[in-house]
Amino acid sequence: MLDKSIDNALLALRKQITRGDGDGLGHVEALLVLRGVHMPTVLPARRSCAAGRGHTRAMVMNALRDGPKLRRDIVRHVSAQRPEIPPEVAYRRVDQCLWKMKKAGIVVQDFGPDGCLWRLAP
Repeated sequence: MLDKSIDNALLALRKQITRGDGDGLGHVEALLVLRGVHMPTVLPARRSCAAGRGHTRAMVMNALRDGPKLRRDIVRHVSAQRPEIPPEVAYRRVDQCLWKMKKAGIVVQDFGPDGCLWRLAP
């Protein structure tokens, strides 16, 4: 077996152990040190998706049923519905959702005195 293959297998094992319970992490890291392999920092596991598939779209549709709204108002509505979603993430999700819905013809952009308003398509 190639040294590179062994090193990659040990790095993958280290990553898997770090994401799990951490049992045996010291042994794997000791082997990597003995082999002279640079160990990259392991990023924390990604949080599970707080909103399921299509859930953001449903929240945006509910927010727009009352009439045209600014993007920040829609983001506030989504953040109120799902407080576990950080505001920056809610903004990105709403923005992406609005542009996809615009492409599909579900919502349209209007420009009012306050700025860009989003509303449901007629």
